[in-house]
Amino acid sequence: MKRGLVVAVGGAAIVIAGLSGCTSGGSSSSETTATTAAATTEAETETATATETASATAAAGSPKVVIDGQDQNVQGTVVCASMGGNVNIAIGEAMTGIAAVVSEADPPVVSSVGLGNVNGVTLGYQQGAGQGEATAVKDGNTYKITGTATGIDMANPMQPVNKPFEIEVTCP
Repeated sequence: MKRGLVVAVGGAAIVIAGLSGCTSGGSSSSETTATTAAATTEAETETATATETASATAAAGSPKVVIDGQDQNVQGTVVCASMGGNVNIAIGEAMTGIAAVVSEADPPVVSSVGLGNVNGVTLGYQQGAGQGEATAVKDGNTYKITGTATGIDMANPMQPVNKPFEIEVTCP
């Protein structure tokens, strides 16, 4: 249970750091992005092969991220990378960003969401971990991901924290 959350949050951090490094100057590198995206979740690592191709796009759109009813005012670039039947979405800067992995299915299935540290609690969602829930709706290039993320407050580690979240982002 905790391992799944750590994997989700760690994978999200890797995606954000890797993708924000790939987007300097408005250009992107598909090979670097593919390598970063492949490390996002265990499921992607198992399905990714050397022959698969990946694409990534960056945009300066205005994503909306709300956690526990509070607008998070995430600043920075939106990056969307497709690989292995999934779309990796990174929003914001490397240290304060948000990341999500959704399938390319219709409707998309949410594999993981990393919301970062919110008031001292690192929040995330990992499909199959038995904690939290998340659903996604796609309209054109816009994704709306809603659900409940879980985390551990180190001030009270025996009591899991659950927070509702909503992400609305448009991939270029």
